[in-house]
Amino acid sequence: MGITDRIILTLYTFLMAVVAILLILGSLGVIPQDATLAFIATIPGSWEYALIGIILLGVSVRLLLAGIGALGVNTLTLSEEEGGKLLVSKRALEDYIGDIAQEVYGIYGVKVVVKMADKAVDARINASLEPGVNVYEVTHEVKTNIKETIKKVLGMEVGDIELFFKQIKETKQGKA
Repeated sequence: MGITDRIILTLYTFLMAVVAILLILGSLGVIPQDATLAFIATIPGSWEYALIGIILLGVSVRLLLAGIGALGVNTLTLSEEEGGKLLVSKRALEDYIGDIAQEVYGIYGVKVVVKMADKAVDARINASLEPGVNVYEVTHEVKTNIKETIKKVLGMEVGDIELFFKQIKETKQGKA
């Protein structure tokens, strides 16, 4: 579930808590029955309430689909045999590629986003560099390590690997 879905879920949960409190107060007689009936009588023929209902239905369906993992490709099938399937999740693959990249000297702060296709994966790696490393050599070593390790461990091909270096760490002498 992505950050957008988590924000929507938080707001939706808050809204449902307010509805639950109103139901409890109404059933205990704290909110007068006449006021509740007057409010309900305004609903028929009001497009605003229909719009709110449509939005709530849409949010409910989105959260349901996000919860069961139906939005986006979250797993990659590595093999499918009579006895079952072998799957790897997108998150596990991103974490693993990040670990492989950080094994190379000079790389830190790695974040990985993968795009998965049938039996192949493309990776976009955002990272930072230590000062004084050869960018070309580090980049080549990261790409080679990832391609070889993923092929050996998971048996899948790695397509494009894009490396983006956002920062080069300052030396202590540079801060003086």
